[in-house]
This record gives sequence, C-alpha cells and structure tokens, in this order.
Amino acid sequence: MDIRESLTEQFVEYGVDVGAAILDKCAEICLQHGVDAEKFVESWMAFSISNGNQEISLEVLAQMERKEFARSKSKDMPTPKGPSRQGARSSNVTVYNTSSEPVREDSILSAYSTPKTIFSAPGLVNAFVQRNRVEKINAELHTPESYAKKRTTAGRSPHMDFSPASFSPSVSTPSSNYSTRTNAGQVVADLGSLPSGASWKSQGPIPDLRVGSYTGHGQAPLSAEARYMYERLTTKACVLNDVVEWLGKEICQKHGLGEPDHLKLHSENFVGVGRICCDANGKLNSSSVLLEAARGHPSYGVTVPLNLSSVSQYAIFPGQVIAVEGTNPTAERLLATKVFSDAPLPLPSEPLKLSVATGPLHVVIASGPFTQSDNMKYQPLEDLVMYVQENQPHVLILSGPFLDCMHPQILDNGLLAVSFSDYFDKIVDNIMRPLAGCHTEVVLIPSSRDVQHQPVYPTPPYVLRKSHPRLHLLPDPALLDVNGIIFGITATDILMHIGREEVCNPPQGPDRLGRLASHLINQRCMYPLYPPPEELSIDVEMWDDHTHLPVTPHVLVLPSDFSRFLKTVQGSLIVNPGRLAKGSAGGTFVRMCIKPVVDESKSLVKSTCAQVVRI
Repeated sequence: MDIRESLTEQFVEYGVDVGAAILDKCAEICLQHGVDAEKFVESWMAFSISNGNQEISLEVLAQMERKEFARSKSKDMPTPKGPSRQGARSSNVTVYNTSSEPVREDSILSAYSTPKTIFSAPGLVNAFVQRNRVEKINAELHTPESYAKKRTTAGRSPHMDFSPASFSPSVSTPSSNYSTRTNAGQVVADLGSLPSGASWKSQGPIPDLRVGSYTGHGQAPLSAEARYMYERLTTKACVLNDVVEWLGKEICQKHGLGEPDHLKLHSENFVGVGRICCDANGKLNSSSVLLEAARGHPSYGVTVPLNLSSVSQYAIFPGQVIAVEGTNPTAERLLATKVFSDAPLPLPSEPLKLSVATGPLHVVIASGPFTQSDNMKYQPLEDLVMYVQENQPHVLILSGPFLDCMHPQILDNGLLAVSFSDYFDKIVDNIMRPLAGCHTEVVLIPSSRDVQHQPVYPTPPYVLRKSHPRLHLLPDPALLDVNGIIFGITATDILMHIGREEVCNPPQGPDRLGRLASHLINQRCMYPLYPPPEELSIDVEMWDDHTHLPVTPHVLVLPSDFSRFLKTVQGSLIVNPGRLAKGSAGGTFVRMCIKPVVDESKSLVKSTCAQVVRI
C-alpha cells in the first residue's frame, strides 16, 4: 500500500483531517527517517498532546521532525555493546519522558498489581499506558478492518468530526444502529399548525433580535464564579423556613383560607400550612405523610402526621408547600378534608417584540446526551447542526449533559487522549464553526451531570477558553428572554425526580405528565422537590436565589427520560424534547414556530406550532 494511503487511514483512525500538502510532508518524513505510517501518526499524536494539542501544519511538522525524528535516528544507531532498538516497539503509542531502561520492564509490570506510574504528556491517562503494556505481553491489539474505512453515511459530511483524536478505536467507532435507522425526520408529537404559507425554514433574521437572561424580576442570573457548598445548617434551615412562610401565605390568600392555625391546636374547623415530609428515610406513601410548619407564629416549627383518607383528590411530594382544611380532634393528628397546593403566578405582562413584518420566530430545542452510549462520535449532534444550517432557526437551545458522567466511555477514562475540558471545547467549536454564517443564536444550558463542569445544582454557566459570536452561556435553571418571550429551561430531570416521589389520589389520575409539570408552576419553583435524590447535590442558598419563578414562563423546557411531549398547562407551553441520543440509537428534538399574534391572556399557545421530531 502506498505510504500516503497508509498515512490517510491512520489519521482517519485518530479523527485528524489532513490536506494534500501536509500529507506530502508526512510521507517525506516517513521515507527520509525510515518510519512507517502507524508509528509516525502515533508519534504525531503524542507530540501534539505534549505541546498543548497543536493543530497539524507544515510548520509544526517541521518542528516535530527536528525535535523527535532527527534525535531518535541518532539514538537508534546500533552499537557494538548493545542490541539494536530498531526492531523493538515500546508500546502501541509513542510515550515521552519514559525510563531509559526497557530491559525486563514488562515482566516486572506483569508480576505486580500496581503498575509503574508514567506521565507521558499532559492529557495522556496513565491507565491507557498500563493497558497498552499489558496487551503487548498477552496479545496484540487489532483495529477492526471496517474502522479504518471512511464513513459513507448518506447526507453526512466526512470532514466534520465532533470526536477529538483519541487513543481508543472504540471511542470513535460509528454506531451501526444509528447509521442504519430509517425513521429520521419522523414527527412523533405536535401541537398547533404552521401559519398559512409558512415552513420550518426561517424567512431570514429578525431585526434587533434580543436573546439573554430574563431580568424583569431584578435578580442577577447565577454567575460562573459562584461559590457553592459553603452554606451553614442554620442558614439552610432559615431558607427552607422562609419558603414555607411566604408560599403558604400566598396559597391561603389565593383560596381565601384566612390565617392558619397552630398545627397542634384542638379544632373542628382547622386550617394549617406546612411542608410535606416523610416520617422515615424511605419513599413517601399515603400513610407516612408529615406536615412540617414554619418556625414562626403560629406553629413554631412543629411537625404532625397528616391523614389524607378523607381527601378525594390530591397530588403531593416531599418538599411541597400546602395548605389543608380539616379537623384536629386530638391535637396530635390532622384529619384533612381538602388540600391546596397551587399559587401560580401570571404570565409575563411585558409586550412581545415580534411583528408580522418580520415573520414568525423559529426555535429549535434539544437536550443531551448528544452521542450514543457505544461511542463518542456525536453523530446525532452533527446531524442536528446540519439541520440548523439548512433551516436557520433564530434560536437554538441546547441543554446538557454534553459529556455525561454516566457514559460508559467517560467512566472508563483511560480511553480518551485529551482532558474532558479540551474535549468539551472541541464539541462547542464544532457546533459554532458550521453556524458561523447563520443568523442563529445558540444558547447552552449546563447540567450537573457534565463531567467537565461543576457537579452542583443550581449549575453555573459553562466556562470556555474561546469566545464565539452568537453564543450565550446560561446557568441551570435559566429564564431566557427572546424579544419578550420567556423560556424557563432546566437540564435537570425534575419530572422524573418528582414522579418517583409523588403520591396521588386517585392513583391512576389522568395526564400524569401534565400534572408533574404543573407542580413547578403551582409551587413557583423550577425544582420544588426536597430533599433531592442522592445523585443531585443542591446548594440551598443558590437554590433559593435562582430557582424560584418571578413569572409563569410562556414556555417551560423540561427535558426528561419520560416520553417526549408537548402540553399546555395553565397557559404555559410545556416542552419535553426527549434526548437527542437514546442508548445506541437516535432520539428526538423540538422545533417551534411562534407567530407574532398573542391573545388577551398573554399565552402563546394559540400562536405556536411545535413538533417533536426524530433526529
């Protein structure tokens, strides 16, 4: 096989695109120094990583030749006193700064369970070096023949690769399950209909389009420099207590219940306010419900059991603030007859800055994970970017995780040759570079499941090493203002979290998904569940400052592992776009078309057409 063909295959294996001039230079170096294509590309990858992940160019190749191959050629000359090193290969990758004593190193390594620690270059994981050495002893690692071939998926651009160069073929092997799908573009749910003569492709940019955080409530959004997990127990208790007090009063005022009584007051006409709790460290059920009062007047923080057997309809979960009517015959157990938990806020009153002349507003929404569970190629995200290039919506909203901490190849961190932060920067570059000529504004919402980001909720916005025009980095949760249209967005699966803990009567009530979403509006909070599940770390002070809703958003974006849906709840459009990647298969995203016509209730439901589409 020609040296240029071999070099091309090796570079494709590592996800590196090279031009003709660079390929000629690589072939020249290989012929001049007697290096085969595989060893050359391995040496380039290690050299690039050790020098800050430099991009391949003629200048950098010349620098590599001077520093590495000229030096190695003089070192590899055979001498009378020692065996030649030309026939030996230290490992499947070139490793710098290693020991100069190769004799018996592999046999010593195989005799011990703890490997020798070797730092080859910044970003190269020691576990990978260990694995390569063990594999050299036992069996040679073979790359599948099909892997070196170029992808031939119809409609996919081979030069656009979301996966950075990696030392593991399994990371960048395309998913056959995804590439052979036949349902791409299928609409699985819809709401409303497109305006007459309109299409899903925007008519052009909207003049003076304003995209940013909603500031109508006067609260600054969560910043990337926020300090978390410094809260004191006393401060935490005060925050939770204050929520019971102010939200309990709002519920009583809405339903005309008057002043609440002490939870242990003997009364036949009783009104109480408190937070739902469980009487044990387990799942809430109808027999384990406690009502915890605020520490101030009139109940002074007491907790009493709550009997719901006489309530015909309710839906409760831990952390929910409620008001109850009933009796308290023994002053030790409340017998409720009615439960009130709703105090929704009105929709935003600010006028929308949309006009008939500019046409409808087009929005595309997708949620992570963005790659299948069997590779790190990000094929669904690549296809979504191609869709955005073609249709040019005005706003693209992407919520994490981008690098899911639960991804099998993230858990096996020895598979990657770059740091998680560098990997994420590469992903963002490959989103923004193709959209450079579009008018689309891109909004990124982080997730506490992002392995390269802060594992806390609320989650600060992403931090990138490179800035991009038309890119907006918001926290989780976020209130996004697009010309007066307010989007409430979270990357955290609050619907699933509440669904696991909710107790309702009747047990099989209608429209469960709509009811779960209504809890956020009724409790005026993007995450009203407390305590949270073990996998979510909440900073209560940040939660108090950045999760309460100042208004009911026009659109609530709640990505969930529940089935994707589009629903209307109390004038707000609830959107679950699903996941862009589900296991080894493709998932779904949402496209919206919002007409510049709003009814007197300020709701956008009658002016909006939305569809859930398979990627």
